[in-house]
Amino acid sequence: MNNTLEFDELCDNILDINNNIQSVSIINKHGRPVERKTSDECSSQVTEQKIEMFFMQCVLTISMGRDFDTEFGEIGYVHVDRRNLSMFSFPVFDHIVLVTSKAAMSPITLAKKISTTIKKYKNSQHVGIHSLGEDTLSESPRQEMIQITST
Repeated sequence: MNNTLEFDELCDNILDINNNIQSVSIINKHGRPVERKTSDECSSQVTEQKIEMFFMQCVLTISMGRDFDTEFGEIGYVHVDRRNLSMFSFPVFDHIVLVTSKAAMSPITLAKKISTTIKKYKNSQHVGIHSLGEDTLSESPRQEMIQITST
């Protein structure tokens, strides 16, 4: 997951799911946005510094949750419900897709739709990995991603 065009397309596909989605951000493991898209109606009243802190919080939450993958299984997504906003964090390879929406949304329905869109993206990335040929791949999926992003 390292192609700006693919990030752009994923963000657009998620924004198109529902008009109540306000923003989609793809965050790297250091809490930095790699891609960020907002809907036309969304006007942020939050400073850039607070947004960066918010991204770091999302990364930390997912990272700490991964410590329990063996015991409880992998994280599908993390949902935070606030009075004015719902936030969803989805781990995707070594990035996090952060989606914000108006609080009036049904969170489970929206999360399922976003998950479906992300799964389609992951499957298309998986096909890209296998199209490189068996001899260029290593045993570990994480190593495969490193090989792909370095070419």
